[in-house]
Amino acid sequence: MRVHEIREEFPFFGKRGGEEEPLIYFDNGATTQKPQAVIDRLVEYYSRENSNIHRGDYPLSSRAERMYEHARETVAEWLGAKTPEEIVFTKGSTEAVNLAAACVGETWLKPGDNLVVTELEHSSNYFPWKRQCEKRGAQLRVAEAETDGTLKTEAVISRMDERTRLVAVTAMSNVTGFRPDVGRIVKKAHELGIPVLVDASQEIAHHRVSVRETDCDFLVFSGHKVYGPMGVGALYGKRKWLEELQPYLYGGGMVQRGDCGCIRYRRDPGKYEAGTQNIAGALGLEAALGFLKRWDFSGIEEYERQLGQCLREKLEKIPGVRLLGTERDSPVQVFESEWMGAYDMGVLLGNRGIAVRSGAHCAYPLMERMEKESICRVSLAFYNTAGEIESFAGTMRDLQKKFGRKGN
Repeated sequence: MRVHEIREEFPFFGKRGGEEEPLIYFDNGATTQKPQAVIDRLVEYYSRENSNIHRGDYPLSSRAERMYEHARETVAEWLGAKTPEEIVFTKGSTEAVNLAAACVGETWLKPGDNLVVTELEHSSNYFPWKRQCEKRGAQLRVAEAETDGTLKTEAVISRMDERTRLVAVTAMSNVTGFRPDVGRIVKKAHELGIPVLVDASQEIAHHRVSVRETDCDFLVFSGHKVYGPMGVGALYGKRKWLEELQPYLYGGGMVQRGDCGCIRYRRDPGKYEAGTQNIAGALGLEAALGFLKRWDFSGIEEYERQLGQCLREKLEKIPGVRLLGTERDSPVQVFESEWMGAYDMGVLLGNRGIAVRSGAHCAYPLMERMEKESICRVSLAFYNTAGEIESFAGTMRDLQKKFGRKGN
């Protein structure tokens, strides 16, 4: 992996306003940095192409609409969808799950039914389903995780029955990096006629995601976690479900006809994209995916695997540091210290130019299962380096010497 060439394409890693050393950015699970190609695409749109779509017959508007729909085609191709009409643009994973949950609740969910989620889930893939169950007298069935942050497939399968209307599961835990056996979950659910939604928010930046291979019914992701802009993401849905479900947002652009009190909704993704969309964001997301296409994604996976293994091995050698989770080569690693709380650790590392995340990571059921209130997370990307990991480990050793117990 030509990591130095990659870093040159990210302005973030250049000189930073008087700072002698660039920030070591290890919070990629929260958001990734943006390559120049994405920044340029946003500037180009707002500088020369700005126009609303589905609203004007003049050339500028028509061009913007064509570009927006081309971005949809690019996302569909990246995910392996059968058609661009299976891609709905959203603000990100949170809105995408809320959209899916509201539509599923309105169309399929009745008193006595149930939805299945897991304790691995980010709040965005947990609370929307919980709320729909509360509103409609249905049951939220939660597959319990293990205390080490893993999840047994049987724990999910055992929650399914003839009244299950949907299963929602993450493709990769944003806390421990654990990846459930999504393929097996989908296969079993489909044997029972149950649709499955996959949260690929963490997965999509580290592994190629194919909805055709997984055969999931819905999938969500956020653009800002895959080197794209904030404020844009996507919901993939099999076309048969998108045509069947009731819409979530109502307004301009999502109806074919609406006179005389009779409303006929569109059958394409526009049915779920009421109002003015984040056109620049969609184009920026397309630019991010185009940027990734320039690099060998299998090489990215292998490089990040090596980084994750290096990180874990370095931290394991520091007295008083305890690694959590079981994924030895994951680009997402979490740890705690016996000599300092997670928040204090995050602040001290930040003051030394190292950005990590501390807290519950919006995964409260999993944190409770692991009996933790707050832990530190390092989440890597393919622009990170072994040298940064060595600097981080050195800083951790310095902190241990300063704050650790004598004799450690």
